[in-house]
Amino acid sequence: MKTLKPFSSALVAALLLAGSAQAQNQKLPLRTPDHREIRAPDRHEERREDRQNAAERRDDRMDVAELERVLARFDKARAQRNNAAELAAVDNRLRELLRAELAEGSKEKLQARAETRREWGESRAENRDDVRDARAEAASLAARKTIARELNSLMGARAPSQLNRKRDLIVELVRLGKQEVRQDRQEQREDRKDRRY
Repeated sequence: MKTLKPFSSALVAALLLAGSAQAQNQKLPLRTPDHREIRAPDRHEERREDRQNAAERRDDRMDVAELERVLARFDKARAQRNNAAELAAVDNRLRELLRAELAEGSKEKLQARAETRREWGESRAENRDDVRDARAEAASLAARKTIARELNSLMGARAPSQLNRKRDLIVELVRLGKQEVRQDRQEQREDRKDRRY
């Protein structure tokens, strides 16, 4: 009986150590500050995000191209002694584009915030990237709203100073659009880099 006692003690100790080692090897799920489980994105989700991001980048490039066409039409109308009909058509197209841009900007801002919340708890660098992206979206939307308000006040205006200001605002919209395309490319590079690690 005495020989069995040390053997059973050793067996119990071995089982405890094995169970402890197994528990350490088992990964516990990461959790957000509000205790929601963070799960690693699967390949299907990553491909869906890639398709969505590609569509957004394509849309942003088309928006910039359309704004550049509006600017060219505006310049042509001014060169034709401020062609009233063409300037009115440019005003109408600008209204349509701004309405669509502001709606899209609001949607992107909400998506950036949602991504920040959804991916909270990942590496600090990824969290910083998500927060920076959300702030950039908010700043871009605020700038577009400011431009839209000023352009709205200039709709129908025909004074040379007002037309010059309208042109400056259209150029600023083009610049913001190009900046957004560059940011999209940067985000794509960051996403690819994150997936490698």
